[in-house]
Amino acid sequence: MVLKIALAAVVGCAFTETVGYFLHILLHSEKIAWLSRGHMIHHLKIYGPRRSLRQPGPYHDSVDGRYGFLGIGLEWLAPVVLILIGAVALASFVFGVPASLQAAFIGTALVWGKFMFGDLHDSMHVEGHWLATSRLTSAWFRRVRRLHDIHHLQFSDEGRMPTNFGIAFFGFDRLFGSYESTGGRFNERG
Repeated sequence: MVLKIALAAVVGCAFTETVGYFLHILLHSEKIAWLSRGHMIHHLKIYGPRRSLRQPGPYHDSVDGRYGFLGIGLEWLAPVVLILIGAVALASFVFGVPASLQAAFIGTALVWGKFMFGDLHDSMHVEGHWLATSRLTSAWFRRVRRLHDIHHLQFSDEGRMPTNFGIAFFGFDRLFGSYESTGGRFNERG
């Protein structure tokens, strides 16, 4: 049973990375306007192309004055809740997955999501964050932070940010062609 719970936890992390990648693309697509508007507060008002991507002090949260939970905006939370409800319904009623494995899956997915899309992401926007200065983490962190910076600064001619939708893992970006390892000049037309 321990092995099954561990597997459910690994699947929870993989599920979160998959949902996070595709949801991040949706948030940039304007297909659901209120979701995109909420996300663009982070990209254009707080950490916009003409502003510093790293600011001193605590992370400047885009949910200030808006609905959110644990610093994560409704534009992320609403779709995630719906997707999790669908996943649990599928696991329960179609595949008959035991409640203990579902709990391991959901718990891990939520904790991983909060860590990746909350804490780790936020640390990329804080000047002098310990992950950037620690001997153990600085090389890795600076590399993934640079890829995240490219996500914020690469604009298409249509004004979209079409690259690097992952937070720390860019496998889906590589697989689907949205990976960009070098940032070019700022696209004024976009």
